[in-house]
Amino acid sequence: MQRTTRHYVVGVAGLGIMRRWLTASRERLDERVRQIERFASAGDEPALAIELQVPEMGVIDGYARWAANYDVVPNPLIRLEEPAVRGLIDAVPAGVALDAACGTGRHTRHLRARGHRVIGVDASPHMLEHARRAAPDADLRRGDLTALPVDTASVDLAVCALALTHCERLEAPVAELARVLRPGGRLIVSDLHPMQLQLGVTAFFIDEDGRAARVRSYPHLHAHYLDAFAGAGLDVVGCREPPTGEEEVVLMSGGLMHVAPDAFRDAFLGLPGALVWDLVRRPRT
Repeated sequence: MQRTTRHYVVGVAGLGIMRRWLTASRERLDERVRQIERFASAGDEPALAIELQVPEMGVIDGYARWAANYDVVPNPLIRLEEPAVRGLIDAVPAGVALDAACGTGRHTRHLRARGHRVIGVDASPHMLEHARRAAPDADLRRGDLTALPVDTASVDLAVCALALTHCERLEAPVAELARVLRPGGRLIVSDLHPMQLQLGVTAFFIDEDGRAARVRSYPHLHAHYLDAFAGAGLDVVGCREPPTGEEEVVLMSGGLMHVAPDAFRDAFLGLPGALVWDLVRRPRT
């Protein structure tokens, strides 16, 4: 199915009105409505007429296409998620660490730099290929989040970054992450914030050949995470929800910030962009 950049910008402007209709001035709201009317009928605006095909892909096929430029194209979610995750990693003493769904190894590299002996697991052979080049001294294995190729109670710290959103249900992968942790071990989980998914933001990418696609994602509410954590014997130490800032808004505009800068700011600025959980494995009884 084809869609155009006009659809995106009109939707963003509408979201901006929805967020601000009780706080913005009447003049600002009326201007935004006129802007939507102008965008909807703008047949001669090249930036709004770009047509896109955005097929939904599974994890293996999607990341096979995304792997080559995953670390090259600036990603607003990673900008928000990475400092929060690394701050939590830095507070954990060095030991045996699992980077589950390690991707190209961005957290694997940081774990190694902090002195951990790292096991990295990912389902995508293409992402693992990049991880092996980036972290040649890490123990990298191919495997699924629901059947990790890691011994029970063998790691002190597990990190699972931006991956659970690709799982239709949380119970099985969360139970696997808990299984491999030693009692008292820490688990750090990050993901795209469910609010963003409900607004239509997803794992969208453009590959090295300029083709757009998205990896199939599922929104998991806080209650879903909490239920899965409790069922797996994990206690919540903390939860962080980094808000979208100006630089992330620019990236989320996809090069269209100049078309409607105030609309993009009204729509996205300040919304939680990432969700980061800090957890501990309850002692077994």
